[in-house]
Amino acid sequence: MANVFICAVDDGAAAFGRELETGCALETVLPFIPDERQREALRRLSPDGQCYPWGVRDRGDTLPVWTLMAPDDLVLGYRRRAIVCASTVLMKGRYPALAERLWGGHPGGSFELMGFVRKPHVGEVPIVEPMLGYLDRECSGFTRLDPAKCENILRAFGSLDVFVRLGLRYDFPFSFRHSE
Repeated sequence: MANVFICAVDDGAAAFGRELETGCALETVLPFIPDERQREALRRLSPDGQCYPWGVRDRGDTLPVWTLMAPDDLVLGYRRRAIVCASTVLMKGRYPALAERLWGGHPGGSFELMGFVRKPHVGEVPIVEPMLGYLDRECSGFTRLDPAKCENILRAFGSLDVFVRLGLRYDFPFSFRHSE
């Protein structure tokens, strides 16, 4: 069963931003991927020449959570009781030099535990009462969604993709999305 990971984007735990929303040119990223097989995989997964990276710091419980993440898992960006982006994991790796290049150095450590995702759905979707069977209202750091909630999503929507498009309403104009 695919997992859902939630990453708070406003507490400094993760690097979500322009690189995730608009993507990076593949040729600017590839020199920082040390393994040739990983470079080839990223080329294959990014046929249009754009890739969508994000990263988390290796601190606290982040590494064990990040280790659980696999291709086809869902990553949700969270800020102030809302989902702000959603995408599917393509691949992951530990890339300190790439993190430094994209996001610079940070006193708390680099965002070297990285993931590359499909082009994300971006936009604020408030977590309202009917969604609490699927998502927690509060989130901090980088966590894996409770498997029972993931099962609820799959039972109600059939797939994580349908949940993103219909449950989070990313297929609808902003004015039709959930409101408080």
